[in-house]
Amino acid sequence: MGGRVRCRAILSAAVLLAACGGSESVNCPNLSTTCPSPAPSYATDVRPILNARCTTCHSPGGQEASRDFTTYGGVFQQRQAVLTQAYSCRMPPAGNAQPTTQERQTLVAWLVCGAPNN
Repeated sequence: MGGRVRCRAILSAAVLLAACGGSESVNCPNLSTTCPSPAPSYATDVRPILNARCTTCHSPGGQEASRDFTTYGGVFQQRQAVLTQAYSCRMPPAGNAQPTTQERQTLVAWLVCGAPNN
């Protein structure tokens, strides 16, 4: 399956799951689902968001250690789940510091672009 088709399939699954399950956040933003040019950079744009918002739980020793987001490989392996959770505002859980709309948009855009290691 080509990269563009795979991204559309992943995004379609995320939208369906969000529509079926709702979101924990009443104020979940309406995010763009197109890949911008250039794609957000993992190193400079995405990794800082993950470190600030996700790795408290998604790291060795965290309560979600089986889903380690401290490395590119760990995030890439879980990219479909991350897209679903970020798009539908299901993560981080209620009560934790939430990403800004721009942070959430950056993460979703990076994932829609195929999660490049850039």
